[in-house]
Amino acid sequence: MKGAIFNFFAEMVEETFGLETWDALLTKLDLDGIYVSTETYRAEELFSLVGAAHEATGIETTELIRTFGKYSFSRFQQLHPDFCNPEFSLIEFLLTVDNAIHVEVQKLHPDARLPSFEYDQETDNELTMYYSSPRKLCMLAEGLIAGAAEFYQTDFELTHDECMHNGDERCKLHLTTK
Repeated sequence: MKGAIFNFFAEMVEETFGLETWDALLTKLDLDGIYVSTETYRAEELFSLVGAAHEATGIETTELIRTFGKYSFSRFQQLHPDFCNPEFSLIEFLLTVDNAIHVEVQKLHPDARLPSFEYDQETDNELTMYYSSPRKLCMLAEGLIAGAAEFYQTDFELTHDECMHNGDERCKLHLTTK
């Protein structure tokens, strides 16, 4: 995982729980906490940080990861506003993730291991996204969707009927906008 992800996580922990909590996580895990945005780090290190954050805050790991996804979208939008066309609907934006955003990320970081998405657009306000990744961060995807919905000022319902954590081949995220 790219260091930028770790930096976003550090920012979220510091803003939400305080610098003391971030320092305590680093101390507990014996990490220096310095992440270069463009460098690659082991995903297990992020999972360890999330686990330590769970222990420090009592918040379930799945909820922490979802919250992190929502936070990450906000930071992504601030850093790369050109990817978030304000004229798009939420669904139009989500349809660009794999075919536009991930393509550009791959150009900048050829070694990045990105998740993949496949799409079925049932109607103008219904989209099924199929998420696949060996890291199984589908809760992060849920949070990113929630962050995008907030940006696009769209109410939505999301179901997650199939999940790799339950042995399914991929995750099925069905989104209905209101």
